[in-house]
Amino acid sequence: MNIDIKLLTQVINKWDPIGLLAGGAPEDEYSIEIREIAQKSSLCNSETDLAILIFKVFNDKMGVKLNQLACLNQAFKLNEYRK
Repeated sequence: MNIDIKLLTQVINKWDPIGLLAGGAPEDEYSIEIREIAQKSSLCNSETDLAILIFKVFNDKMGVKLNQLACLNQAFKLNEYRK
């Protein structure tokens, strides 16, 4: 599954998983995480794999453990928008 970085940016920013954008952070606040997810998304074979990747990247880069079900929901959205 290869995710377009523009689509990924739209989905992650709309989701705002940590609430930073709602708090006034710049639109590119998640750019490091988005870039890494986009680069590694080609290794994902399913929405579950993508959800795990999203979870791991945010945990590794920001030290935040996101809700795993929320990550899965975003992975399904990304896959749906790709079609």
